[in-house]
Amino acid sequence: MTQPEGAGQAAHRSRIPLICPRCGREQRVVPGGPGRAVKVVHAGTGREACEPGDLARAPDDDAA
Repeated sequence: MTQPEGAGQAAHRSRIPLICPRCGREQRVVPGGPGRAVKVVHAGTGREACEPGDLARAPDDDAA
């Protein structure tokens, strides 16, 4: 039996990483559930907040 057209395409798509706009580190989505919101956290730390050292290395947007 063949799959309908378009079935299984999600498994074949390339993964596009989420990048934190403040520190430039990779992030990931933590699914929510009943009574719990979806969160975006840093992949390395599992925290929503940037690490202070990462912010110190971030480029200054106002330096134009």
